[in-house]
Amino acid sequence: MDERIKEHLKHLNRYMLLLKDARQIPFDKFQGDSIYRGSSERYLHLAIESCLNIGNRVLALSQLEKPVKTPETYADIFKELYHLGVVRDPDLMERLVRMAKFRNRLVHLYWELNAETIYQILQDHLSDLDQFKESVVEYLKENRL
Repeated sequence: MDERIKEHLKHLNRYMLLLKDARQIPFDKFQGDSIYRGSSERYLHLAIESCLNIGNRVLALSQLEKPVKTPETYADIFKELYHLGVVRDPDLMERLVRMAKFRNRLVHLYWELNAETIYQILQDHLSDLDQFKESVVEYLKENRL
């Protein structure tokens, strides 16, 4: 497996462990503590960035074997991974696209975020990032990248 992808997978695993710990915090405590909220926002941002970096690297490696459209946006990375067959579930691809768009809110519109949205993502959508990771690892093994 490509060393850069391995490194990003290690980072993703670490961020996911921290986020899974954060989702155990009761909402009242989460909402009332800016440290929990802020760290969760940051680790969520880093986890999404890791997925985007992994996706970009997979696309770059795949371009050596076949033509791959260059993504124009972060959301396009997940769309191209779907077309390439890395992400095989169209519903997962759509959720990842929404996650990429949410990354833009984390970075550029952070003052508009609220505790409910972050908490809901922790509760309901961390598994999307796990599924992404599993899809990538499977694809890399199948294609010996």
